[in-house]
Amino acid sequence: DGCDLPGWRCQRIAPCMNSTQKRNSVVVDIESPLEGTLNIGAGSTLMRRESQFPFISSKVLCCGSGPNNKSHDEHDNNNCWWYSAKQRFDIPPSSDRDAPVVDHDDAATLVDYVTNSEVSDSGQRKITMFCREYEIKNRPVKIVGATEGWPAMPCYESVGDIPDERQHYQEINHNWRDVGVTSELLSGGGKGGWTFANLLSRFGNVSFRFSDTHGEMMSLQTYTKYITNPEGLSDDSPLGIYDSEFGDDDSPTSVLLEEYSVPKCFSPDLFDFVDDDATTAETNEETTGNECSGCVESDEKSGEESNQATNIIPRPPYRWVLIGPERSGTGMHVDPLWTNAWVTVLQGRKRWLLFPPDTPHAAIGMVNDKPQIPSSIWFRDFYDTVTSPSWPEEYKPVEVLQYPGETVYVPAGWPHLVLNLELTVAVTHNYASEHGPFFERMWKEVAQDEPDFAVAWYSGLEKCGRGDLTRVAPPEISDQVELKDDRVNALGHR
Repeated sequence: DGCDLPGWRCQRIAPCMNSTQKRNSVVVDIESPLEGTLNIGAGSTLMRRESQFPFISSKVLCCGSGPNNKSHDEHDNNNCWWYSAKQRFDIPPSSDRDAPVVDHDDAATLVDYVTNSEVSDSGQRKITMFCREYEIKNRPVKIVGATEGWPAMPCYESVGDIPDERQHYQEINHNWRDVGVTSELLSGGGKGGWTFANLLSRFGNVSFRFSDTHGEMMSLQTYTKYITNPEGLSDDSPLGIYDSEFGDDDSPTSVLLEEYSVPKCFSPDLFDFVDDDATTAETNEETTGNECSGCVESDEKSGEESNQATNIIPRPPYRWVLIGPERSGTGMHVDPLWTNAWVTVLQGRKRWLLFPPDTPHAAIGMVNDKPQIPSSIWFRDFYDTVTSPSWPEEYKPVEVLQYPGETVYVPAGWPHLVLNLELTVAVTHNYASEHGPFFERMWKEVAQDEPDFAVAWYSGLEKCGRGDLTRVAPPEISDQVELKDDRVNALGHR
């Protein structure tokens, strides 16, 4: 996983990697003893031996203990970039960069939308206000109120009288606090739902994936040891869980699909419009050809029935459970296949930066053939530059401070990165929208990266009466569909 590679902690931005700290007016060298605990072998060996050295809390290391010690908020943070950065990024963004906020019920309101494609029985297609104002215009936004009725959403107690539970969380920023490495770390002050503590009690022995690229896994119990012991506490950018298989039929966590739903404000996910017959035409001699497996809105299809046949080509990964401690996060990237995305936080806080699609990638640290810069390091090295007055206005980022219960919408083509400010649990989906400026690019990339899926998608859209959406498909995809249709017809005439 990279934790034991030389230089993994070379940036030394974690508080427990400071070389010295003052305790009761005495300067204490903490670098040597901590380094000694880290150099005992591979990460798995370290986790098996955590009982051989004392539990080390980042708060204790920076602040010590006892009534005469100051809190880390009062300490000189010159030697601790992370504490000062965390305080800085816990403040709402400036108004000129802050993302707009929309209430989910308002965003889900249906409005008329007339196009040249087929229309509804009333003579007009209906889309949501959100689709008209944000998907079509390809603008980021923060949504509040989308988690109403979700069993996944924990209950958080608020301080003082709050007249409207949907009011912007920035107005009650004082209710959220840094819990540090304490028992409260695992719940973030929440009860029930998808707090880390609750997931740990339910799925502690279940292994979760760290990435779609290498498939490495770790049980949630072991992961808890990692994030609460020196290895995780000292990593510049700790490991985060990115599990795209949590909802698979054979997964013990598939029950989680029943505990949230796709917010109704979004347009239907076009990747649900897949013709299963098109993927099995060469192996099945009988095909009905009169059903559209994807002709449902994405919030009505949880996906648990997909892939029941072993010869059905699965859709690309599109939903993830995200878990990570403070300083973890996702480096600068553009979501695959020109899809839109939404991310809902259930526990913790996230800081976002999203850049317009035309922003030069090299200027924001995205360089071809070079490793992705960890989110925490990127914020340290790039944030002041991209938020300075000298940064080009046309590339000005949209910034978000996200709290539990809030959903961030990421439009297609927008480079973005995310930094976790504390232990965070979230759920995210990518979805294909017919709206926005990049639909033709989406077709080209799907055809190039997922050619078999592209054929099934093309066929499904045609069967669902959405031939208007296949006109921009690359010609090689339509040719393959015609070839498969010819094979099906030949089989039918045997």
